[in-house]
Amino acid sequence: MSTVASYGLAIVGFVMMASAVARTLASNLKYIYTRPLLINALRTNANHAEQLCRTGPDSYFSAIGAAIKTGAMMRSRDPAIVAKATVPAYDAAGVMVSMGWKQLLARVKLGALAAGGAVVIGASKGAPPIAVIVLAVGVGIGFLWLYFYKVEVDRCIILARAEILPEVDSAFAGGRYVFPPLPPT
Repeated sequence: MSTVASYGLAIVGFVMMASAVARTLASNLKYIYTRPLLINALRTNANHAEQLCRTGPDSYFSAIGAAIKTGAMMRSRDPAIVAKATVPAYDAAGVMVSMGWKQLLARVKLGALAAGGAVVIGASKGAPPIAVIVLAVGVGIGFLWLYFYKVEVDRCIILARAEILPEVDSAFAGGRYVFPPLPPT
């Protein structure tokens, strides 16, 4: 019975880890490559930059998109007023992106606990099965992958706040963003 429980826990832990790691592979935006793309879009066609930001909902693109959307709602070209709207919007969206990855990391921690429990249960009868050890090591590697990915996402959010958010403000102040028409009243 303990062998079956050991295999079950190891498989559950591995599935939890695999689903989270698959999400990182689906939303892989490298800052070094996307930063020039986004800055160029903000300098040439800020409305296109807003559309571009919708392509990366689990990255700093989401925070930049929220800043652009809030700046557009202000309908102002004054840099001081625009900055007072875009910075808090960016910070709030950046925190939400970071919290989403933190929740995913917590799920992988539970998977790692399940895999560790599988090894302990398997070891209670002597040596744990090889498959359980392999799955537990895979969960550990997946946890490290996700942890470093989350650190990279947080780093990108901080860098984008310093490097790209001023470009958003200057796009509004320079008139490169065309405001959408007001709804009829």
